[in-house]
Amino acid sequence: MSASMAFNFVTMNDPFDPTFNQLLGIGNQGNTIVGYFGSGADAAHPNKGYILNPPGYITSITPANFPNSVQTQQIGINDNNVTCGFYIDAAGVNYGFIFANGVYTSVKHPNTGTGTVNQLLGLNTGYAVGFYTDGEGANHGYSYAIKTGAFADVTPPKSFNCTSTTATSTNGLGDVVGFCETTANTTISFFANQGNYAMFQVPGSQDTQALGISMNREVVGSYTSANGDTHGFIATVSNPLSPEFRSLDHPSAPHSTVINGINNAGFIVGFFVDGNGNTNGMLGIPAGNGTVLVFPGSGIASSTTTAALPRFTAAADKAGTTSGAFSLRPFALGLAFLLLWSM
Repeated sequence: MSASMAFNFVTMNDPFDPTFNQLLGIGNQGNTIVGYFGSGADAAHPNKGYILNPPGYITSITPANFPNSVQTQQIGINDNNVTCGFYIDAAGVNYGFIFANGVYTSVKHPNTGTGTVNQLLGLNTGYAVGFYTDGEGANHGYSYAIKTGAFADVTPPKSFNCTSTTATSTNGLGDVVGFCETTANTTISFFANQGNYAMFQVPGSQDTQALGISMNREVVGSYTSANGDTHGFIATVSNPLSPEFRSLDHPSAPHSTVINGINNAGFIVGFFVDGNGNTNGMLGIPAGNGTVLVFPGSGIASSTTTAALPRFTAAADKAGTTSGAFSLRPFALGLAFLLLWSM
C-alpha cells in the first residue's frame, strides 16, 4: 500500500429511515452492497435488511429480511451473490442466516446452550464466519460450511489471552479476520491463515476491530483513539508480522467512522455519524477509479486522503504452540478451512 490513498465518498441512506443506515458488505460481482436501516432502539426503528444493486443503488433497492423476523441485518456477500447476516425473532433471540437463490437458511451453533445470540458476519463461496454468545456472555468464533452445515471453531491461541472472540470476515484464500476481548480489558484484532494467528492493534488504542478482508489481503475495520473517537482503517497484511495500516475518516464525520467491508477493486463500505447525530451509510470509491455515481438521495463528498500511521504492534502464534515464523500460502477453496482448523 502506498504512503497515502484517496477516496470519493457517496452517502447512501434508505428513504424509509434516513437517520440510521449501515452499509456492511460489498461484492466483487458488480459491486452489489448489503446493509440495513433502522437503529433497532425501539419498535418504531427496527433493523431492516436491504440489498443495493448498481448502478442505481438507492433507486434499485431490494428489501431483504428473514421471513417473519422482527429485525434483520444483511452483512456479508460473496462472489455468487449469496449473503449472510442475522435476524431476531419475536422472543428476542438472534440467529445467523444464509440467503441463497431466494431461500433463507437459519444457523445456530450447537454449543450455544442457553445463549441467545448467533450472528454470521462474512463469507466466501464455501464458508461463512461469525460467532455465538454462550450462557455466560462470552463470544466464540466459528466457521460454517454453506453446503454441508458443518461447524468449526475459530479460536486464537491461549497465549493471546482472549476471553471473547468474534470472527468477522473471510476471503477466497481462506484467511479469516476478527477481534477478541482480552484479560487486559482491550479489544485486539487477529488475522488467521492455516493455523497461524497474528494479533494487532493500533498503538494507544484500547479497541481495534478488523471487520473485512479482500482477496488482496487488505483488511478494513475501526479503532478507538485516546480521545474516544472512532476511526476507520485500511491495512495491508501481505506480511502479518508487519502490517501497514492507514487511518481513514469520512470528511463529514466529526467523531465516528467505521469501515466494514472491502472488495477486490478496493471499494469500501461502512458508515459514519454526522454532526446531527445521524448514522449514514457510505460507499468509498478509490480516487481515479473513474466510477461516478449520481442518483437521488445521495451526495458525493470531497476526496479525503488517508493518513499514514505507525506500524501496528503484532504478535504471531500458531494455535497451541509458539511460532517465530508466519508463512502465507494460498490454497484451493475446498481445502481452506480443513487446513486452517485442523492444525
